[in-house]
Amino acid sequence: MVVRSPGIGDLEGPIAEQEDLVHRRLEAAEEAVERWGSRGGSAAGGGGVSDSPELAAAVRELISLSSDGGSSGQRAKMALQVAMVHLEDEFRQVLISGTYFLPPDSLQASLHDNIALPARSFSFSSFPNSEALSISSFATTTDDSRTYCSGFTRESVSMEKIHLYLIDPEASILLMEIAELIILAGHAPNICHVYSETRHNTLMQCLCLLGVQSEHAAATAEDGCSMQLDSHKVKLWIQGLKIFVGTVLPEERHACAHIFGCNSMVEQDCFTRATTRCTQQLLKVGNAIAQAKDRHYEKAPLILEMYEELAKLQPSLQDLLFGDAKDVISLEASTLLGKLGEAALGLLLDFLSLRFNHDLDEKTALDGNILSLTQFVMGFTKVLAEYNGSINTILPLAEEEEEAADSKERTSMAPWEQYVLRLLSHLQLRILERSEFYKDKRLRYIFLMNNAMYVLEHSHSSVLRLSSRDNQTHEKLVLLVEEYATAYLRTTWFPALFHLKWVQFIQGKGRDMMKEVKEGFKNFNSAFEEINRVQTTWKVPNPQLRQHLRIIILNQAIPAYR
Repeated sequence: MVVRSPGIGDLEGPIAEQEDLVHRRLEAAEEAVERWGSRGGSAAGGGGVSDSPELAAAVRELISLSSDGGSSGQRAKMALQVAMVHLEDEFRQVLISGTYFLPPDSLQASLHDNIALPARSFSFSSFPNSEALSISSFATTTDDSRTYCSGFTRESVSMEKIHLYLIDPEASILLMEIAELIILAGHAPNICHVYSETRHNTLMQCLCLLGVQSEHAAATAEDGCSMQLDSHKVKLWIQGLKIFVGTVLPEERHACAHIFGCNSMVEQDCFTRATTRCTQQLLKVGNAIAQAKDRHYEKAPLILEMYEELAKLQPSLQDLLFGDAKDVISLEASTLLGKLGEAALGLLLDFLSLRFNHDLDEKTALDGNILSLTQFVMGFTKVLAEYNGSINTILPLAEEEEEAADSKERTSMAPWEQYVLRLLSHLQLRILERSEFYKDKRLRYIFLMNNAMYVLEHSHSSVLRLSSRDNQTHEKLVLLVEEYATAYLRTTWFPALFHLKWVQFIQGKGRDMMKEVKEGFKNFNSAFEEINRVQTTWKVPNPQLRQHLRIIILNQAIPAYR
């Protein structure tokens, strides 16, 4: 039996069958792509890859066939390229349609109505100007808890409203399926570009809807110009920072992890490229505010609020970012934090100098009531006390020319405590200067006593958060009030009571000097009537101080009159 070796003719059959199979597979895949593309994808009711399993199978078939050589491989690559174009367009459409927007005005209103801004114990809109400073300008509370503007609390934030400009969860499922196919086909850079550009535009729009005017602020900062330190702009920036870093960026990272979870490098790249420029714009707005030159000391709480919120959110911001972008953003955030600290320090020192106009009004000049400067300084200090932690970080230790012992004691105190003590010292000097306005020494001491008592009452409040060393300040103020009360008693009542003591002296001698006795009583009555006529209009607003004055006057007058 003769055995023949297989010849070329015998191999042509299987090879031809294999080529025919490849050809049919290629045609079927091309038809599936063309059929799906002609329907316009999910945008035209095709349902996307979730409802078109033959499309996903066709793309995988083309990926497999494109690895082969020859004309079939080239043809598969061309068909795959067409499929990628359709899928990228589908990805973009789903990404846009999966982000639900309200009209800008409605969205901004809903966000502003539902997101409360911590206002400590003051309202941003209630800051007085330097021409009308009054303690009544502050909406203070009786406890140390933070209050919120418009009566909202943090729990009242509607997350449903915030999610309106984020990616819909159902859309992210479809985006994930498309992304897997595109990444599998080796077109990851393309989908990164589509995602990052689309989401960048969306997030920039989000910043604008939150009231952060990034373009204007960025141009202002770059040109070296100075924007105005507007309370409303600062409030919107703080609100935007909290929402963007606290909600938008974490949600964006979660979306990237879900959509591009099949490839961690693509996930990080998409998130970084979509969010970096938006975050930089947000920081540029803060930078422009920090560089505003028309600052006044009453805006210090605004800058301190910005400083605290940024310092609080900076660690979260660093944890969210990746790679080089993390280093860049961290540096820019740290730089902004330093500028805010410098701006706050300048405002605190401006306030410490007390170099602003406070003219005594007619009412104060007539009745010896509390100086408006005293009321404002103590009220404003109470507001600043809410930021004592940040102030301790911002303020350097005071370098004053003092005796070694006192200097050693001061260096052991927190900067905020040093600041308050220096402020009270400066305030006391200003009160003494203002007291020279009163020509009547009796009214001058009433004025000094009222102001010292007001400072005593408010400086001992727990809101100032001073250490136990505050007891020394308290004792000094108590002694000062007593000193002024005694001086008032001497200048007011001692001359009147002297006439009674003169009568007592005459009677003690046993002499019959009725005329002198009557003259003494007459002089006392005249002095008493003058005191009553003049001092009835004088004010001592503190009830405890009024009672104290009554007691010390009675302790002197009653025994002498008896």
